[in-house]
Amino acid sequence: MAHRIADAMADAINLGELADGEQLPPHRELADQLGVSVGTVSRAYALARERGLISGTVGKGTFVAPRSEALADLSGELDLSMNWIRCDPAESVAGELLTALREQPDTRALMEIYPGPAGRPQHRADVAAWLARRGLTVSAEQLVLSNGAQHGMFTVFSALTKPGDLVATESVTYSGMQSIANHLHLRLTGLPMDAEGIVPEALDRLCASQEVRILYTIPTVQNPTGVVMSEDRRETIADIARRRKIMIVEDDIYAFLMDQPPPPLAAFAPERTYFVTSLSKSLFPGLRLGFVACPPGTAEAVASQVGMSLLATSPVMAAIGTRWLRDGTADRVAGWKRGEVRARWEIAMERLGVPAKQQVAAHLWLPLPAAWPTAEFVARARARGVVVAGADSFAVGPEPAPRAVRICLGVPATRRRLQEALDLIQEIRQAQAAPVQLV
Repeated sequence: MAHRIADAMADAINLGELADGEQLPPHRELADQLGVSVGTVSRAYALARERGLISGTVGKGTFVAPRSEALADLSGELDLSMNWIRCDPAESVAGELLTALREQPDTRALMEIYPGPAGRPQHRADVAAWLARRGLTVSAEQLVLSNGAQHGMFTVFSALTKPGDLVATESVTYSGMQSIANHLHLRLTGLPMDAEGIVPEALDRLCASQEVRILYTIPTVQNPTGVVMSEDRRETIADIARRRKIMIVEDDIYAFLMDQPPPPLAAFAPERTYFVTSLSKSLFPGLRLGFVACPPGTAEAVASQVGMSLLATSPVMAAIGTRWLRDGTADRVAGWKRGEVRARWEIAMERLGVPAKQQVAAHLWLPLPAAWPTAEFVARARARGVVVAGADSFAVGPEPAPRAVRICLGVPATRRRLQEALDLIQEIRQAQAAPVQLV
């Protein structure tokens, strides 16, 4: 019963029903309200305190613990342009970290001995076992650990390309890819998209007319549109890549949001696909642990780029992350996030009138009325305290960017705060566009 009461407190905090600093009833008063013993309430409060949900001192009372500055968004500007998903407030992150380190058998070796640039063999074996559940069969020798997915992508492109190489991608794509292309002096070209992502015929035509080095794609819960490529489409894209002799870099960072995601594109073209993912979205951004699954015989070139850029991924972070892959922590945290994203998507459907989708994403691609230039809409929202990302941040190629914005649903601390932000966005969306001064 004590655990249920603590869980109910966590839910109330997440929903915004209990605010930061709000005083909770004394033990005896709450026991009387719930019809349980004072001892049960005392144990519930102790559990909530261990989870960091509440705080208090004798004689002063018990209060909802304030969130850290990094997590607070109940006042001031709310940045919905950053794509991350909050963790269950009942999750004892500090406790999980301490347990992982306390039960680590070779902590001294982790701290004192440099691993190879690809990462320790046991950590790579753990990742291989985890990826097998995702539908991707690779050996530990094909894996390279990275400092998150962005770093993993950078090492792959550094290993495979030279300045001036042409990289094809979706017509709107992850802005981090554009940063990599700029840094490495690569040429990016955007391909037309439909409800399943890249149009295969467009890729084939491009390869027939120009020398394409790499196809970079996000086939599962695409960023920013959220579309999912079907298995048939994946097979077609893989066949084109094989016939046209181009390599594929597959970004799989959001697949955890699906209960049963399609097999990775890498499963259809394992000899030419570099599969990149990380634990930043599904677990914690601060973990900084990513994985690159390379085609057979190619991992050494990627590992050498890791060695050049940071010697090796932190073995301590790798030990913590792979332990959580083994013991079920990763599945539990990701499962909670899937449920929370679904709940927040329902709020978005209600508040913005967007149509229901079979697969929801942690971000919403919101088309704008014809009367609203994207830059003006973004500026108006920011002036009202909400930051959204305009389509020009994701557009690739010379074609005009779509009239749309991306809204990240996982950022607000509570569902109630999300409702307030979406109501404001809808109010602006339905208003008459007027010239604004862009700064």
